[in-house]
Amino acid sequence: MNKKLVALILGLGALIALSLGVFLSFKTKDTKSHIEKTLNEKFESFAQESGYIAEWEPFSCSGLVSIGCYSPKIVATDGEGVLTLKNMGFDIDSIDNTSLQASLNIKDIVFEVKDIDADDKGSKENLVLFSSFFPNNVKCAISLKQNDDKLTEDLDCTITAKNATYQIQGVDTYQHESFKTQNIAKILQDFYFDAFINEESSVHFEEYKYALNNVAFKLKDNGFSKDIYKYYELQSNAKGLPVSQEGFEQSAKNVNMLATIGLSLMMGDMYHNEIIELGNALESLILGKSKQIGFLFQHKADSQEEFISLKEFLLNPYTSYLADNFVFDIISQ
Repeated sequence: MNKKLVALILGLGALIALSLGVFLSFKTKDTKSHIEKTLNEKFESFAQESGYIAEWEPFSCSGLVSIGCYSPKIVATDGEGVLTLKNMGFDIDSIDNTSLQASLNIKDIVFEVKDIDADDKGSKENLVLFSSFFPNNVKCAISLKQNDDKLTEDLDCTITAKNATYQIQGVDTYQHESFKTQNIAKILQDFYFDAFINEESSVHFEEYKYALNNVAFKLKDNGFSKDIYKYYELQSNAKGLPVSQEGFEQSAKNVNMLATIGLSLMMGDMYHNEIIELGNALESLILGKSKQIGFLFQHKADSQEEFISLKEFLLNPYTSYLADNFVFDIISQ
């Protein structure tokens, strides 16, 4: 799947964010119909402009105290890969002028590749193996809280694949003068939708400040290392090389080295020892010696919340901002 399809998924998430704003904007008995109408109109426009939506079924909203809105099926393609998202949408747990509790869900994901030769056994085996790593479903719990000129975002996502479970957690804060006079609905539209997706928006990242509280990533092995070994076997056979445990262990060491070099190039001299520890943890996971890998950035004990330019952070997150304020802990079990 190329970067355009990844961007497409982000766009779908932004449309859902916009519809949450619509929910708060129309506190009437016709709320559900307003959401459906607005969300489907926006999605139709998005589908036409993106050029990657091959097929989609309208969003339908249901519920009384809480409301859920889902599309039964959305099919996206870049000409080579076909991504089918089934039952994608959101559930609203609570929402008012200053806060939001909701979950964003993709209940079933299917990825296929077009035009594979039926007699190409190698490509078919690679595709079956790749599908084990590709997410089957995504569930994210999101909490937003506005206070004066600050917006705190708490995100907890679980991404499930056939051979692994990924968890992403984070708490961060955005700062902007406009937050003082905006409710959550307006923030969702002006910030999450316009600033991140709408290229014609007048909003500039330079106007926003950003502070990270903590962020964590974890991968739990549910067959991950066994599938890595299968991939090693397929690659070795394709190259006419012998398959052995010693060869697999050397491949794991090579991955360790490449990961360490790559992280060092991105992060420079920051967290030198932690990068080596993370590379070793990755090697251990590949070899099946451990079942979980991850990392955590959290505030140093003597560090206070510090805001920097959001644009600066997005362009280059690996600056002294992290090294000066955060501990980088490696998880390996």
